[in-house]
Amino acid sequence: MLKNPFLKFILIFSILVVLWFSFYENIYSLFDGNIQRSISISLANHSTFFTKIFGYTPIVDTSTDFVITSVEGNYINHGVWIGEPCNGLKVFGLFSIFIIAFQGKWIHKLWYIPLGIFILHIANAIRIAILTIISAENPSILDFNHNITFQVVVYSIVFGLWYLWVNKFSKK
Repeated sequence: MLKNPFLKFILIFSILVVLWFSFYENIYSLFDGNIQRSISISLANHSTFFTKIFGYTPIVDTSTDFVITSVEGNYINHGVWIGEPCNGLKVFGLFSIFIIAFQGKWIHKLWYIPLGIFILHIANAIRIAILTIISAENPSILDFNHNITFQVVVYSIVFGLWYLWVNKFSKK
């Protein structure tokens, strides 16, 4: 097989990414949208914990096709809609694929992947809580923070977790 670890990683990573994105593109139709909705509801419910920490009373609305988080008060806003890709499933897959494809003991991969997904989910719940508050308090900066600020934050966490894996748990 391949003796060069870098080429082996690139080959395994590439194959797994193609498989993941092929599966991901069909996951919602395969399961009739229930997985997407379940993950979005879970994320919304977890974000309410952080919304409360920030001093607001959260509302989660699941009565429509969208999962919407907002806060109680005299705010004129629509809240934050949670769905694909904001629920984090795509990022969980990319994080996991990197760890699977990179060198390291499987015993470590078996606990590191769920721990990393948990950390990313919590970060995403905090992101949703803050975006919900921004939507209420200053909706004019919502798009920037959704599309720029939190993209940088979440992907920085992913890269940080990858960096930790490479430097602490992979075979060098």
